[in-house]
Amino acid sequence: MTPAGLRAMNDAAGNGAVNRVLSVQRAGGSGSGRHSRPEDSGSGRHSRPEGSGSGRRSRRDAAPERGPGDVVADIKTHVDGPPMVSYGARRQGRAHEEFWMRFPRFKNGEEAEETLHETSALLFDSMKGAQERAKQEDPDRDAEDANNREVQGMLINDRLLFASNFNSSVDTLVSQGRQAYGHEPSLPELLAFQQSQDGRRRGLHTYEAENLEAKLASYRRKNAAIATGQRGAGEQGRGPDPTAKVLQAQVDTPVIVVNIEDKNLRTMLTSSKYAGRVFLLRFAELDPRPKMLGKNKGQPKQEESVHAEQKLLLALSRAGVDPGQTATKPLAIMGKYRPCMGCAAALMYYRNQMGFGNLSFDENYGNYFQGSVNSLKTHLKHTMDDDYLAYIKQMVHNDVTSTPAMAHEAAPAEAVHRRGGLSLKVPGRLAARQADVTPSASDAEFDADGTYTRVARPLQDTWTVDTAPAGIGKGTATHKIPRRRTDKLTQDQADQLHGLWNGGAGADATNESRQRAIELLFNYHRSTTMSLKHLGAAIDLSDNRLSSYLTRYEQEGHWTHTPQRSNKPARGAASTTTARSRKKGAAEKQFSKGGELDDFGMDAIKETIRSLSRNDWCKDWERLHRGRSTGELNPTKAPVDLLAKLAQLRRDRRYNVPEMSAYLHTGKNGDNLRKAIKRKGEPRLAELEKGLDKGKAPARHQDVERGEASAAAAPSSHAVVDPSAYAAADQSAYAATDPAAYAAAYTASDPSAYPAAYTASDPSAYAMADTSSYTSSYTMAGTSAYGGESSASGAGHQAPAPEVPGFTLHFDPSTGQPYYLDDETGAHYVRIGGNMVRLQVQDSYDVDMSGTGGQY
Repeated sequence: MTPAGLRAMNDAAGNGAVNRVLSVQRAGGSGSGRHSRPEDSGSGRHSRPEGSGSGRRSRRDAAPERGPGDVVADIKTHVDGPPMVSYGARRQGRAHEEFWMRFPRFKNGEEAEETLHETSALLFDSMKGAQERAKQEDPDRDAEDANNREVQGMLINDRLLFASNFNSSVDTLVSQGRQAYGHEPSLPELLAFQQSQDGRRRGLHTYEAENLEAKLASYRRKNAAIATGQRGAGEQGRGPDPTAKVLQAQVDTPVIVVNIEDKNLRTMLTSSKYAGRVFLLRFAELDPRPKMLGKNKGQPKQEESVHAEQKLLLALSRAGVDPGQTATKPLAIMGKYRPCMGCAAALMYYRNQMGFGNLSFDENYGNYFQGSVNSLKTHLKHTMDDDYLAYIKQMVHNDVTSTPAMAHEAAPAEAVHRRGGLSLKVPGRLAARQADVTPSASDAEFDADGTYTRVARPLQDTWTVDTAPAGIGKGTATHKIPRRRTDKLTQDQADQLHGLWNGGAGADATNESRQRAIELLFNYHRSTTMSLKHLGAAIDLSDNRLSSYLTRYEQEGHWTHTPQRSNKPARGAASTTTARSRKKGAAEKQFSKGGELDDFGMDAIKETIRSLSRNDWCKDWERLHRGRSTGELNPTKAPVDLLAKLAQLRRDRRYNVPEMSAYLHTGKNGDNLRKAIKRKGEPRLAELEKGLDKGKAPARHQDVERGEASAAAAPSSHAVVDPSAYAAADQSAYAATDPAAYAAAYTASDPSAYPAAYTASDPSAYAMADTSSYTSSYTMAGTSAYGGESSASGAGHQAPAPEVPGFTLHFDPSTGQPYYLDDETGAHYVRIGGNMVRLQVQDSYDVDMSGTGGQY
């Protein structure tokens, strides 16, 4: 329609008709007009609805224009009530009471997205590794990027753009790369940095950590196949992989760090000159800036962040990239995590309203976070309109939030096909705590010549409600957020409390004075927002001790005896009491806090438990360890031989009891476990060691399970497993079960080793890392305790070998000796006196149990 025609329509039918025609033209156009509209401009989209009349209306009668704030307010009305519930007091966002659990699948047709997700996950791990290195160099530095929680990548015009929540995550990674290599680092060099196993496992349940490590190891194998040119060209049933082609294009070229505000960003994203390059994206607007007002004027503000997907959309918007400039090439945004609900709606908006019709992303969105929508309103406010609101409403009322199954879990029979894969509706309490992208069912293997083969990852377990690990917990419609305790005592109040509790001026505190102090402290804590830590500091008591006093006072009233006060002197006065010496007695009996429980200690405990596999307490621990049940175990009911092993580890390895208690699921502080070790474990350890010194084993304790091969028919030296046999095992014996063995071999301790192997023609350095620890022969650990024998029966008689839960029975072809393989770890065991004893890795001249030179 010509401008003259529009003017005629305006004169004949009023402004409303024109607005409706323009709205239709926008909706049916290419999208470029929407994209070019200024972010803060108005739009005919928000004029009065169709069918409201066509007569001319005055400005005073016109409906008020809806802005981004109105849209955000409308969104809150939908997400703050049913069917949405809050998880973790909204720390884990809002979602539905049921989730679609999505199971591993082959991602044929999604090759670019698969590689983009896996590379983002590896880059996230590298960022965390770089942060650890920086912290080691400067322990006092602030961990400004420690809260980074995601990395997202964008494939656009045959180049890759990666973003994280915080700019400092990019800055730290690149800085460490420059320091390690002495030049601007390439992507392979940056991927050589890896987070430590302790750091990677921190805050995760055991089953979550094992799932994460298994996926990262798989991603690194696939990445090695890409680096050697064997993956990405549509091989072995895969389609073409444009992301892999970019990773191969300029493998030794440094990454480009670019700000969203860079005036050349449009050229970098569209010009053929930059095809094959990898960019790390920053948003300079989020960098800390000096405060302009207040007593802290001039000091830098805290670094801000936005979700990584939003940074990538900002790059499209700020660079002025037109949809036509991306239409002929694959365009995808994928990352370590699936997008939250707010980001998923923004991605839908860019695909459908902004004209980027070929944009691919994960539509199986995660939880809703208000901060995500708030940052969209701040930085991408052109998306905050009724179309965006419609996407949120559809996701809230007509769809269900998604969550991933673990990488080894197969879908049950009742699962249905949905959005390209098998899915099952599960209760929210079973949803994963990590909103990972659904893992692929494929993996990569290399033969001895370094040839890559695409294989199926074994799905070892079928998901069931009964065996599902604990998730994010049950959602709640309402929640209470604790008040921030910020009130402070006046100086007079603090002096009064200190005098009542500790005495002063040469006078001791009395029972009555402390009772009065308890009353005041109780009232201060309940009627104000004073914290226990603040109140306890006023009377020189820890907040935990003060909490116990106030709880007892609330439940029982005043008690008759005087609470034991601290030995700290009154402020400004000498101490009126003599502190008791805590260093009496022999030096070897003095308490000293032990060290952290390392991999060797955890393996030793695990092996001891599995040697007592028939004990009910050990079975309960296995279920907790695998995430199949919740709660805590009673350490006093633990097998006495396990307690003896803990006593030995405490004595010889100096592990602290709280760490062992946490690993054993017997409580975090370890008090009950400490008592059990003292009362049962130490006497049992002394009994075992005394018996071994005399050349015989002591009587079997009633807690130790017997097998079908009766110990009564066996020599006395076979009656019990010596816990010290495990301590004698060299720590390298456990390397084969360490999930980080692959990663360690992959990069060694020097990140510069990665690029050389990355571009080498022989990738066997990566492929054989997993199997190198299995090429040695095995010998039984601690066999001297059994007189060099490996049979649990009497001389001249071989008892039938029983089946043992959790193990698979095998027989050595050359000797006929039975041995067992651990179903979970693949480690070799023999059964002695009803107990499972692990075979230790030794040199090739040791006993060969396999009959094949130790290879399997």
